[in-house]
Amino acid sequence: MKQYLHPLLILGFLLSSNHSAQSQQILFTIERSLNKDQIVYFLHLDEKGQIKEKDPIQIKWLENERTGELVPINWIKKKFGYGIDVLSHEKNQLTFKFVSYDKKQFLLKKDSLGNYMVFAKINERTMKIHHIYLEIEGGSFWKPNITEVSVTGFNELANSKIIEKFNP
Repeated sequence: MKQYLHPLLILGFLLSSNHSAQSQQILFTIERSLNKDQIVYFLHLDEKGQIKEKDPIQIKWLENERTGELVPINWIKKKFGYGIDVLSHEKNQLTFKFVSYDKKQFLLKKDSLGNYMVFAKINERTMKIHHIYLEIEGGSFWKPNITEVSVTGFNELANSKIIEKFNP
């Protein structure tokens, strides 16, 4: 059964942990069926409110299984699993893909309200991405057997949540 921890709960955790909400804006989360830990992707802005050139998206690990703390993701997980490759970077937007899956591109840009959000195509429509869930059945540390990926997004025009499920 999926243990979905809503980004607002993570934001509450951040605020109670003396993190600035502005400097720690959550873009989206990844959850895995292996345990309750989550990968949290944060926006990284410069002093002018522009997307930073270096490390535009910060990735942290929410250790729900052990300490409940938010810690920097380790190099191996970032390099081979949950890190991102920046494909293009302009002043107010960034196109990227995951290091472990290059068949889907994501776009970080401002939405209609002026807030930075991550967008991707879900079922041929561009949606705001909120959450990704990975169903993992066996495999190894270096090559987990991911049987299903669920990408949850929001369609502003239709005011509806959309989920795309696929086998990688």
